[in-house]
Amino acid sequence: MTPHTSYTPVGGMEYEEPVSRTYQYRKVMKPMLERKRRARINRCLDELKDLMVTALQAEGENVAKLEKADILELTVRHLHTLRAARRLTLTPENSYADRFREGFTQCAQEVSSFLSTPVAAAVHPAAGAQLMRHLGGCLRRLEGPASTNTATTTVTAVSKTTPAVSPAASVMINVPQNVYTPPQSPVSVVSSSGESTESSNAVWRPW
Repeated sequence: MTPHTSYTPVGGMEYEEPVSRTYQYRKVMKPMLERKRRARINRCLDELKDLMVTALQAEGENVAKLEKADILELTVRHLHTLRAARRLTLTPENSYADRFREGFTQCAQEVSSFLSTPVAAAVHPAAGAQLMRHLGGCLRRLEGPASTNTATTTVTAVSKTTPAVSPAASVMINVPQNVYTPPQSPVSVVSSSGESTESSNAVWRPW
């Protein structure tokens, strides 16, 4: 039965008012959730304490006993020290550019692998060579002048393993190396690539 709460109205008769299930649920679950929350906090503080003690001992500091406030304070101080020493760098723009470059390189490898299969025999050799030249130029712009050879090798590595299609790989080797400053973001890569292709001859693209 649902618990009831009694109250006395004006007439003097005593009535019982039913208690909602939501109230019962909150009354039972709130202490349990609070205990779980405190257990999580204490567990994380214990792990953080072990990490901080190890880090401070490696720096020559001797830590005997740490309270919760001491653990948090030492953690903040240690993070500030790492940041001041440039051991903790936050460069989201560079990470975005790196991920874009890795994804583009992977796509170029997939295209090179496809052109090396018998399925791509219907593709005109000149069109395939033009596509590989375009991808090679984009990779050189992404990698910069210091990594030009690496970019060329990346595109042609899959093609060299299978002798089915070789003109694309041979064209890639003879492409001149252009000095280019790597872009700061993927957006600038797309814009610069679009400007260069508009000024040059028409290039065959699969899209």
